[in-house]
Amino acid sequence: MIFEGVNFNEAVIKTMTAQQFEKAHLNAFWRDRDEATRKKMLGKVYEKITKPAKTKVSK
Repeated sequence: MIFEGVNFNEAVIKTMTAQQFEKAHLNAFWRDRDEATRKKMLGKVYEKITKPAKTKVSK
């Protein structure tokens, strides 16, 4: 997945907890933004990668 110009390896991220993911990436990307903003961005990435896909219900 590419998010804000950074390519994340989805298979590796799915094996990590949210805390592990944040700790590993917080000071690596988007250094021009404040820490709170980087945490929110990383949270969005983690959520998009790890949340289960929605399934359509047929009627």
